[in-house]
Amino acid sequence: MPRSCISPISVHLYATLLLIFGTILSPLSHAEKGNQELILSGGKGLDNTLIQQKSIASAEMLGVNWSYQFYDYPGKHRLQWWAQVSYSYMWEDHKGDEQTQQIWELKPVLRWYPRHEAQGLFGELGIGAAYLTERSFGAIDLSTNLNFSLHFGAGYTLLNGSTISLRYSHFSNGYTNTPNPGFDFASLNWHVHF
Repeated sequence: MPRSCISPISVHLYATLLLIFGTILSPLSHAEKGNQELILSGGKGLDNTLIQQKSIASAEMLGVNWSYQFYDYPGKHRLQWWAQVSYSYMWEDHKGDEQTQQIWELKPVLRWYPRHEAQGLFGELGIGAAYLTERSFGAIDLSTNLNFSLHFGAGYTLLNGSTISLRYSHFSNGYTNTPNPGFDFASLNWHVHF
């Protein structure tokens, strides 16, 4: 997608559109209907406060994920395992240079609900592999395109099955090569079950 097509619209507008789109689809989205999710994401790059060494805080991100639930354990606390394929598109104006980054991910995701039902608050952890198309993005210079992918998330599933979540995503080569500056972003996500 060319940078000029998305530059006039901010991530805040994308997040608003994401919530409107999710609200429109929410009557169609019930967890009981199926074991798949389409997850629409909007977010921002992060600074060096957490794991990554340099800032990409001015970067914006849009993404889409497809998840397949392959295990659901309804014990005292509900545990679910999901297989997830993700695509994220990021863009940033770095020192007058319009840069883009595409990220492809494949990972298992563990979702934990403190209740017996898959409703209300949940926590999420995903660890897998990612391919970043560009080694240089903003102030960050990666040594490899293939990286480990890690995300932590928290969310809320409504009674009708609609779900919203907030994620912190980190990409790193795990010190299999140097340098290993890390690459982070945060995203707001709307999950549509089918």
